[in-house]
Amino acid sequence: MSFEFLSLSIPLWWLLVFYGIYLVFFFLYTGFNLYHLLRFGTYGIGLYAITALFLGGTIMLVALSFTLLSPFDWMTGVSVSSIFGDSKNTQFLPGF
Repeated sequence: MSFEFLSLSIPLWWLLVFYGIYLVFFFLYTGFNLYHLLRFGTYGIGLYAITALFLGGTIMLVALSFTLLSPFDWMTGVSVSSIFGDSKNTQFLPGF
């Protein structure tokens, strides 16, 4: 029984797992920032404007990423041979 590295297939949903881990840390950092903005910021309309701008930007980025990522079929796989190409080809940038 032989094992060929180029015959492996990597499912695309693994990219969503890494993106989900990134989002967890992003939301933890967002909560940390919002707490410090509201707790230690100078009170007034400026504080609430900056907080609303920060939350609006965060919501916009999450909604945009969901809109752009949702049409893809994340259950398909990508073969390693399509990423690395032919193993006998030593030229890294074809055409150059």
